[in-house]
Amino acid sequence: MINVSDYIKLILKKKNWTNIKLCEEINKIEEKLGDSRTTRQNITNYLNGNHDMRPKWLVKVERALELPQGTLVKMVAPPNSKEGKSELKELIKKVGEIK
Repeated sequence: MINVSDYIKLILKKKNWTNIKLCEEINKIEEKLGDSRTTRQNITNYLNGNHDMRPKWLVKVERALELPQGTLVKMVAPPNSKEGKSELKELIKKVGEIK
């Protein structure tokens, strides 16, 4: 089975996107959400396994890559806490409302 970072790399290659392009698209989403911005280095760290792929981050990546909701999130462990699950659900809702 393919891991999530390899899957994202495959999609980037298929779209002919660089990490910079992915970073720009994620930052557009984060700007609309009022979140802090992602750096190109963060993208590289995530894709090279230097940071854990967390569901909340993957929700934004799914949107940036125009993937169906849950495509990447289902590939990683869900949040353990009730609060974490609630935050993820709220983020999915907010990202889904972005035009």
